[in-house]
Amino acid sequence: MEQTLINAALKDGIFAVLFVALFLYQLRESRRIQDDGKARESRIQDEAAARELRINTEAREREDRLLKLAEGITQQFETLAGQYETLRIDVNDIKSAIKREG
Repeated sequence: MEQTLINAALKDGIFAVLFVALFLYQLRESRRIQDDGKARESRIQDEAAARELRINTEAREREDRLLKLAEGITQQFETLAGQYETLRIDVNDIKSAIKREG
């Protein structure tokens, strides 16, 4: 196709040849730019997917740490509640003993 255009342009003069040469150059350059754009877009999409995966992984890890913290606090609270109950029973026993003596 290119050779046919060049041969036809040679019949019409130097300006036709220059026009065809510039036209063909522009076609090649636009293809190259388009290919570069596709490669860049693909790279950006890959980077975005990797970033999203990293963010999701970090979020899951953070959630797991928070759940472990909440479970630890719950266990501590249950321990304190048991100690409080024991203390309440002891105080009631002391009150009962004081009332009996007094």
